[in-house]
Order: sequence, then structure tokens, then C-alpha cells
Amino acid sequence: MTKYSQEFKLEVVQNYLSNDNDDGFRKTAHKFGLDQGTVRQWTAVYQTQGADGLKYQTKRISYSVKFKHKVVLKIINDGLSLIEALIFFKLREKGTLSLWLRQYREHGIDGLKSKPKGRSKQMPKPKRLRAKPSQEGHDKTQEQLLEELAYLRAKNAFLKKLRALRLEQEAKEAAEQQHLQDLYLN
Repeated sequence: MTKYSQEFKLEVVQNYLSNDNDDGFRKTAHKFGLDQGTVRQWTAVYQTQGADGLKYQTKRISYSVKFKHKVVLKIINDGLSLIEALIFFKLREKGTLSLWLRQYREHGIDGLKSKPKGRSKQMPKPKRLRAKPSQEGHDKTQEQLLEELAYLRAKNAFLKKLRALRLEQEAKEAAEQQHLQDLYLN
């Protein structure tokens, strides 16, 4: 939603341009409760682009880095004011020009490049590595596969038993250590 309608902007500009009022930017701005820079900007846009220049833009215009750089260099090298640059390049908002100038002064030409829109991803998703099935499994007979299965089951059972024995041993050591601590403290 725009702050001022096209009709209001047109009324302000026409009031300024009318010869019978003999109002300057300051008087016109005061009459409508605006900043005189706003009246000056609207008048410049109206004079270069007509009433259509005062319309609210529903679609955002994106400019190329080359164009932004050309505008910024013109302002810096030729000493143009923002309003003069606005008229020269037939743009609508001097705020856009001041943003380009600030970005150029802070970051050089890289500051004029478009930034990605939206929120950035918090963390990239980890890539899942999928194991490719080996070809050796396809070449085996059913007997060989059954033998491998039996071997793997036996290995699994052995490892489970080994783990159980280790946990049992650790529990015994912990109980023995606790017993020694109790004896020492009493």
C-alpha cells in the first residue's frame, strides 16, 4: 500500500506548476504537509515521465548491475544531485539512488549486485551416501548366500556374547570398587 495516491501527488505537482499561485517548493510542501524534497521529486518525475510516473508500481523493477554502476558513476563524476540523476535516467525514487550510492561506496561494484531474496537456510542438509549393492552378491549361488548368512549370524551372536561379558565384568568391577569405598569410609 502506498502512502500517497496518484491523485494526491498530481494535485501537489499541479499546484506547484500553476502560475497563478506563485508557490515555491517550500510553500507547496507546507500547504500539503510534505517535505519540500518530496515535492521537488514528484515534480521532476512528473516533468520527465508524466502522470504515469506518479503511479504506484505494483511490480518491483530490478536493474542490472551495469545500469546501477552507470548511474552511480554519473552522479559521482559529473556531480549530479539525486534529483538531476532521477530526471536524467528517468527513475522514480531518489531513495533508490541514495541506496545504490551507499552500497557502491561501502562495497564497490559488488555492492550493486542483487542479493538473494528470502531467508537463508539454517543448515545445509547432509548428503546421504548410499551404498551401492556389490556385484559379488548377484553372482553367488543360493548355497553360498546361505553359508554367508550363517557365518554372519554366528559372528553377530559372538559379538553380542562378548559385549554381555564385558558389561558383566564392568558391573563386577564397579561393585567391587563401591565395596572398597564403603569399607574405607567406615
